[in-house]
Amino acid sequence: MIVFTTRLTRRKIVSGILAICIIVCSAFVIARGNADADVVSVTEETMEKKEVKLKTNDDRISLLEGYGWTVDKEPIEFMEVKIPDEFDGVYNDYNEIQKRQGMDLTKYSGKRVMRYTYRINNHPSNEEGVVANIILYKNKLIAGDVCSPKLGGFMHGLNETSETIEENNGQETKQEQD
Repeated sequence: MIVFTTRLTRRKIVSGILAICIIVCSAFVIARGNADADVVSVTEETMEKKEVKLKTNDDRISLLEGYGWTVDKEPIEFMEVKIPDEFDGVYNDYNEIQKRQGMDLTKYSGKRVMRYTYRINNHPSNEEGVVANIILYKNKLIAGDVCSPKLGGFMHGLNETSETIEENNGQETKQEQD
């Protein structure tokens, strides 16, 4: 009989959960196919938002509202995570979403960051459980996404407002009909 033992620490559990979430969300993005149709240009206003220090919960909520999202007043989760030293396929895919928003996680390889997760109340999919994740390094926004953790869900950048998503969905529906 072979027995394996390990010491489960909070850090190992958190890292495992983060890795699973990223893998699941990335799988949805890959399964979705061509995500280029959802690309939105980064405005100067959006760029300014990233330079603001997000020290308080109100600051983080204001940032998300600035992107057009209505969120609950408290995060459903917040935790410290470590950006890997070297990116695998999942992190590369996630970083592509960030690059489309004018952010790049490669500068933060090996760094410990904070991830805040808020429930979104106004996503055009009307799907329950849609969340916004914002990742901060020294209270500065370095990454963010909106995703559905359900099977067959989705992931996209923070800068895709409800109107943009509805427009893209309308275009996809029209293309499917043709």
